Formats: sequence, C-alpha cells, structure tokens
Amino acid sequence: MNILLVCNKVPYPPRDGGSLATYNMAKGLAEAGNRVDLLAMNTSKHYSSDGNPENAIPGIHLTRKIFVDTSISYTGLLLNLLFSALPYNAKRFLSPEFENELTSLLRETTYDIVQLEGLYLSPYLGCIRDNSNALIVYRAHNVEYIIWKSYYKREKNPLKKIYLRSLYRRIRSFELSFINKYDLLVPITSPDHENFIRMGNKQPVIVAPFGMYSDKLNNYSRISCKYHCLQYIGALDWMPNIDGLDWFIREVWGKLINNRKELRFLVAGRNAKSGFARKLVNSMIDFRGEVENASEFLSETGILVVPLFSGSGIRVRIIEAMLMGKPIVATSYSVSGIPVESGRHLLLADDKYAFFESVEKMLDNPDWAFRIGNNARDFALNHYNNRNITKELTAFYKKSLK
Repeated sequence: MNILLVCNKVPYPPRDGGSLATYNMAKGLAEAGNRVDLLAMNTSKHYSSDGNPENAIPGIHLTRKIFVDTSISYTGLLLNLLFSALPYNAKRFLSPEFENELTSLLRETTYDIVQLEGLYLSPYLGCIRDNSNALIVYRAHNVEYIIWKSYYKREKNPLKKIYLRSLYRRIRSFELSFINKYDLLVPITSPDHENFIRMGNKQPVIVAPFGMYSDKLNNYSRISCKYHCLQYIGALDWMPNIDGLDWFIREVWGKLINNRKELRFLVAGRNAKSGFARKLVNSMIDFRGEVENASEFLSETGILVVPLFSGSGIRVRIIEAMLMGKPIVATSYSVSGIPVESGRHLLLADDKYAFFESVEKMLDNPDWAFRIGNNARDFALNHYNNRNITKELTAFYKKSLK
C-alpha cells in the first residue's frame, strides 16, 4: 500500500512521547511492506533543522516538512476568543503553505491511505477529499477535550478558569464536528475508544497502542535499585506534567528527602519555565533539562515516578520504562489504557500517603522491586511490540480497502 502520514510536528528526532509514537508508527508501517511518505509541519515549538530528512526515519520513502508558525500570540488568542468559533489550538495549525504541499503530494502519488496524526489536522480533510480517493484515517493520540477539561477543573485562578471553560467546550465542539468524517479510526487506547463511541463514532475502528522496539533498549540493572535514586521524565511545557510534578515535590518529595538524606531525584524535561526550573533546583533535585536521549536517561539507576492526574492517550515513557524492566510508581491516571496490575507490574498510588509508602517500599526492598520490573518487561513485550502492532494495522487497512 501507499500510505501518507500527515503530522502536526516533525517526529524526528523522537524526543517526546508524541514524536516517538509517530516515529515508530512510520517505521513500523514501512517495515510491514508499505511505501510510507511523510508530510510534517515544522513548527516553531518543535523545529527540526535536520538537513537530510529522507534518512531520518528508517524505511520512509519520502519526507516533506513545511514551516508553520504555531507560536502563541496573546493578541491572536484574544481575537480568536471574540470573533471565531474555531478553538485557538486548531487555528494555530492552519497554513496555506502546508495545504499547498499536501495538495501537491496527493496529486503526484496515488495513496491508498492518508493517516492524520492528531485532531488539529482535521481542517485539511476537505483538501484530501478534493485531491485523493484514499481512505482517511484519524489516528487519535488522545481525546483532546478531556485534557482541557481537566485543566479547567484543576485551575484555581478565576479568570483562567473562565477562559479554560470556554476553550475546553470549544475544543469539544470542534472534536465532535470531526466525528465520522474520516473513514477509519485508530485510537491509541481502549478508554479513548470508549470515549469516541460515546461521542458518536460509527466508523470502523482498530485500537493500535503505542509500540516500541525492545531490542533497542537497555535492560535495567538489578543492582541499580540499591542506589536510592528516583527519576522523572516528561515535557515540562505540558500542563498535566507540570501539575503532577509540582504536586509530587510539594506532597511527597519533601518527606522522602527528610527520611533519606542520601536519596537523589533526577528530573529530565524540555522547555521548563525559568521559575519552575529554579524550584526544581531549590528542592534539591538534579534537574537535567532536555536530554538528548530519553532511553539513555531511563537506563540510569532509579525508580521511575509518574505523578499524573490529568490528560488522555497513553504515557509513552511508562511503556519504554516497562520494556527496560524498571520499577515504577505511578498514579492510576498515568496508566489509563495500559492494563497493568498494581503489585505485579508496578505500584499504583493516588494520594500523597500511598505514593510515599510505595516509593519507600521499593527503596527498602530492591530485590522485590527488581522482580516487579521483570514482570513489567514481560508484560510490555507481549503488549507493545511495534512490529506486531503495525502488521495488524496493515492487515486492517488492506481489509478496509477491499
């Protein structure tokens, strides 16, 4: 099959979960015997200066990237709020240059599948219909309005809360307007699939979870559990990550470090605001900023903590850490869509007392923590093998084309 992946950011180098999800999808579809082309927005936030894009993802036939300025303008935000029904999040991804390049690709090549990697590419559906007979696939990395609804619920500032209520409602209307306009739906998690059913989806569906290549990852070392170290990794320009890490520092980390003076906490994450970065350093945290290789960071010694209380989709770094066999303490929200069992594959903790006790238990019992990590690795190998996932997806596409 000829497949065109349309992306709202360049997925290489794959330094965050969303980029890695698209990167591995493209690579896996190519490995499954498909011709895969990729068209990506080269945004101001995720700018890629790679001078040789054709070789950036193994197996990709053709890559095009078009600069799109998605930076936030407060004037533009205000004007959008007052005079447009389209949420500002979506408006920022509208680009005549990108649409022209999409049109050119569709006219040059007869595609069987055009796969949209995310909701904010939905305005280009008309362009695809006008220029191609391909099946349009909506690969939903998450349910967008749920993320913004959670922001609204957790916001304390009254003015921000008013704005976030308006925004999440507009995003929900925007998301609902796209339901069933695609031909095939590919959510990443079963909970997201259930949400799409509630939103009215009637199109054929296959749940294709995020997949990894376990042979590219280092196994977690048994002795490393004894080094008394915690780790956190996540984009620090994404509000659920900021909120969760801030909660952990306030409610859990202080108590842990008081009990264990030797305990270290390594934090990696891109685009942290200067004030939040200072807070990390002042809290006796080893803040690494954006790391060049997330897998190398995760392969260092440490118990991974994932204090997440909002969001949608799947936590890519949890899957990666599980494949490494790392011990993990996480909130239930963090593993939404990952059918793990607390006490067997990791430890789940949803309040400050449970989180503190879970971390302490792993630190006090390194051999037991190592066994938990091994169980997690076996589980992830069975559920998140990228080659198996993309082969199944390819079969679904071929069946849908008949």
